Amino acid sequence: MPSFSPLRATALNFRTSATRSISRRRLTTHASSSTRRIDQRLIIAGGVALAVPTYMYLTRAKLDYQPDTVPDKVNSDVPDQVHSSKGGKEVNKIGSREVLEKKDGDEVWVVINGEVYNVTEFLDEHPGGREIIENNRSKDVSYIFNPRHPSDQLQPENLPPSVIHLGQLEIESAYEREQLAVKISKSEEDEQNRIKQKRQEYEEKGLGSIVNMRDFEVAAEELCSKVAWAYYASAADDEITKNENNSDYKKIRFRPRVLRPVKEVDTSTKILGYDSTIPLWISPAAMAKLGHPDGEVNLTKGAASTGIIQCISSFASCSVEEITSARTSNQPLFFQLYVNSKRHLAEEVISKVNRLGLNAILLTVDAPVGGKRERDIRAKGEFEAPKTDAFDKQGETKGVAEAIFSAVDPDLNWKDLKWLKEKTKLPIIIKGVQTVEDAVQAYKLGADGVILSNHGGRQLDTTATGLSTLLEIRQHAPWLLRPAYRTPTGPSKELVENPDLLVPSVPKGEKETERKFSIFVDGGIWRGTDVVKALCLGADAVGVGRGFLFAQTVAGVQGVEHAVKIFESEIQSTMRLLGANKLEDLRPSMVDIVN
Repeated sequence: MPSFSPLRATALNFRTSATRSISRRRLTTHASSSTRRIDQRLIIAGGVALAVPTYMYLTRAKLDYQPDTVPDKVNSDVPDQVHSSKGGKEVNKIGSREVLEKKDGDEVWVVINGEVYNVTEFLDEHPGGREIIENNRSKDVSYIFNPRHPSDQLQPENLPPSVIHLGQLEIESAYEREQLAVKISKSEEDEQNRIKQKRQEYEEKGLGSIVNMRDFEVAAEELCSKVAWAYYASAADDEITKNENNSDYKKIRFRPRVLRPVKEVDTSTKILGYDSTIPLWISPAAMAKLGHPDGEVNLTKGAASTGIIQCISSFASCSVEEITSARTSNQPLFFQLYVNSKRHLAEEVISKVNRLGLNAILLTVDAPVGGKRERDIRAKGEFEAPKTDAFDKQGETKGVAEAIFSAVDPDLNWKDLKWLKEKTKLPIIIKGVQTVEDAVQAYKLGADGVILSNHGGRQLDTTATGLSTLLEIRQHAPWLLRPAYRTPTGPSKELVENPDLLVPSVPKGEKETERKFSIFVDGGIWRGTDVVKALCLGADAVGVGRGFLFAQTVAGVQGVEHAVKIFESEIQSTMRLLGANKLEDLRPSMVDIVN
């Protein structure tokens, strides 16, 4: 998170009592003539804003950033939305000398994209305290702000009432321009140059060297700051579960059927009734701007061009308005919901999700608190939670994860599913189920499905993997699965007696569940073979999070498209080698469990 982030209205926690008025006793005549005080629009999803900025750790006022996205550090050009005034009145000009004079004194001013803001009233509301903002007072923080925030952040309707827009910056000398600029350390400058050089290399050579999803992971690490990579790669405690999420797939062996006509193969499917070219979606993974300046919009555009589905993270670094405006006509988008302990704020989010025409809600239930992500904590520098009504003021800062989970309701329980169903008609999927008991409970209480997931190993270490929970359902509650997937793995007596058949018959007497109930698996999926194994065992589809974060980090939209092509190609080749022509051919008899 930048050392200063007051202008992200949906990511700031403002005291908005109707009786509260903002003191103006310290404002200059500029404030009276040009101050814009806009009502905030709080859009909080279970403790997280719909449009949360990309949170970065920092060391004092110094911050990692993507150098190729940084605008001119002082007096940057921005759209005329902020500059304009009603009635054609001339915009108020603020001289650079006056800004620099505020380096000492009662008032705290900053410059963003050529505009001057008084943030004095915001200081005591900042969750990390006054110091971090004061370290950047009388500086042009565009350099820090722009790579981390949505492009619509400075729209007048998104400015909080405690941030006063004073006018447009007017540079009066080269010396003052230099004084306004934020200084960075030599080590940060070296890191930025390294990232810039690596990005240029990938732009020149293209993606030909990226032949699998792990290649994206290696490349993404080279294109991230140390702090960003610590957030992306971190997992809970000893990171055992994170590793086992993938290694469990290695315990499943294929049983291919040979001499089958496999020239034609179809990987298309429907996910919650929406078409998808492959049985895979982009899982909600936070803070895409840590890796690429366009962030989640890359995922949206890549999903649209390849025909797959994206689920928007509650911690997205692009606003939901940006994301939905980037979608194509009829493009399905799902939304991940965290529930704020201040329930009225969560209701505002749900209302907005309904209004924006999103297509499903994934209720995240495996994170009542943040896991202990030690890489994240060690790399944190100084980090404070985003300032929203979703976040209470914190004392000692933790890592990004612990800070941003600070207001997720830890008392969320099964009774709240009824509350959520009253607030939306969208399908509700319970994300983060790790036991057969909770899968059964989700079905009984009216959820439309579950995602078997452990949050990418980032919450409770040594917990069940998504794949092992699927096996647990197969053993103890197979009736939750589609009838064709309730059969045993390994050799089938029916197929041994009738080897010309590819798949066994649906067992007699087996019926569908009384209502449709989808089972998805998330976590540790790096290969098309992983996808196919999950489908053979009864999953409707799978989700991939980190892989797509890494892909968009490396090459933006093109990276996402390339990642989909990799998965599609691997799924197709796996199906052909198994003897399957379509996803419905994938059955438990095509795999065996080693242990």
